[in-house]
Amino acid sequence: MKRETFLYEYVELLRAEDILDAEPSRELGFTSVQHLTFDSRTCVPGTLFVCKGEGFKPEYLDKAFEAGAFCYVSEVRYAGGKPAIVVSDIRRAMALMAELFYGTEERSFKLIGLTGTKGKSTTLYFIKSVLDAWYAKDGKRIGFLSTIDSYDGVEEFESHLTTPEALTLHEHFHHAETAGLPAFVMEVSSQGLKYDRTYGVEFDAGAFLNYGLDHVGKGEHTDEEDYISSKLKFFSQCKNVFLNLDTARLERIMDAAKDAGCHIITYSALGNPEADFRAEDVHKENGCTVFTLKNRENEPVMTFSISIPGSFNVENAMAAILLCRWLGVPAGVIADGLKDARAKGRMEVFENKEREVVVISDYAHNILSFEKLYEAVREDYPGWRVEGLFGCPGGKGLSRRTELPEAVAKYADFVWVTEEDPGLDDVSAICRTLQENLAKHGCPCEIVEDREEAVRRAITEAKPKTVIVMTGKGREEYMHRGNDYVPIESDSAMAERFLAE
Repeated sequence: MKRETFLYEYVELLRAEDILDAEPSRELGFTSVQHLTFDSRTCVPGTLFVCKGEGFKPEYLDKAFEAGAFCYVSEVRYAGGKPAIVVSDIRRAMALMAELFYGTEERSFKLIGLTGTKGKSTTLYFIKSVLDAWYAKDGKRIGFLSTIDSYDGVEEFESHLTTPEALTLHEHFHHAETAGLPAFVMEVSSQGLKYDRTYGVEFDAGAFLNYGLDHVGKGEHTDEEDYISSKLKFFSQCKNVFLNLDTARLERIMDAAKDAGCHIITYSALGNPEADFRAEDVHKENGCTVFTLKNRENEPVMTFSISIPGSFNVENAMAAILLCRWLGVPAGVIADGLKDARAKGRMEVFENKEREVVVISDYAHNILSFEKLYEAVREDYPGWRVEGLFGCPGGKGLSRRTELPEAVAKYADFVWVTEEDPGLDDVSAICRTLQENLAKHGCPCEIVEDREEAVRRAITEAKPKTVIVMTGKGREEYMHRGNDYVPIESDSAMAERFLAE
């Protein structure tokens, strides 16, 4: 799969894409490219170095050449006379060069993409549970890239980006191919689509789970049009797409899917008769959510049961069922895999010994996921006191500081406001903004900036019949402070520890 490549091949590839502005001397063209990276710390002799990002500094280029880089790729030519390939679109260039370097234009595994404002990780874990069980007969498991953690056949690691940069993404594909993985499932974010991290990647099948406004603000999408148009780029990369008819902005989304020419299969968890597949008779049974999947002819396919809490997860389960059916997995195997599925940090439920204090740990971080989560909590715990525990990240999603307090105030009796990946922003300032916005909607709260102390107090001070909804971090074991990712104890682990105490 991976072969030796030479500099002239990259030049010709970029010329064919019509993004080549300048090239180095022809004598350099037959230099073998041993490594391709945008990180000067990983350079070795024979490296083709990529200069990208608003934070790029010329000294990174100097360090790259000191470590062995022989040529760089950039949208600008830097002083010093170093050999350079100058392009008009560095993001697209990275994707094209990554595919050439790793030889991922051809692959043997099935590639599945998942996009949507919420539910990507849960859907991925449903699929993973089914496919790992199905391929276990061959002694294999699948590869996956999620917001939570990832596995590519060689490495298993905790994630920081939903969709990694193109150079990293194609390295994962190379690992999956080398390891002989049968399938690979990945979350595809709006940022990944906007910045061409998946440019040129063709998904054998994909699911468009839903749409709700998010990720608009400084460092993210400029406005809603930028956000939705980025999301809709997904269809141009899918051969087959499973589309949720219960989503907002359905007409625009459906038009984009049709214009892209992909094969469309529709589904509805709300029983829409126009859907190719729909869920009916949704009910609770022995702590699980049970539903019957029917086709367009009103014929039952099978009854399924999911143990991950929240009836809203029926739509995520449906996407997983249809994708697994498309891969040829028998319905019985799908049913068993769905029931056994667990999503790390997604709607994890913990109880104290007396079962009088319940803690729910979830990654929910936008208004759509907050609404669904708190609705499910009120439905599952009628008459209980509901307390929230959350913060907002720094440097992005600034609208959440207004939207999330408004959403939580509809359902919660009290809120603990705390730290959540502040980055370079001031934690105290973020917390005060959340406190002010909660007060506008009449929701009492207390600021406890130290997240561990906030979790401890919320649990140890809880009265009987209280459910505490902790959002934003789930099973994550790091906190983004400044420019660093600092190790911490996860919300889920703290919930278990303090409930036991």
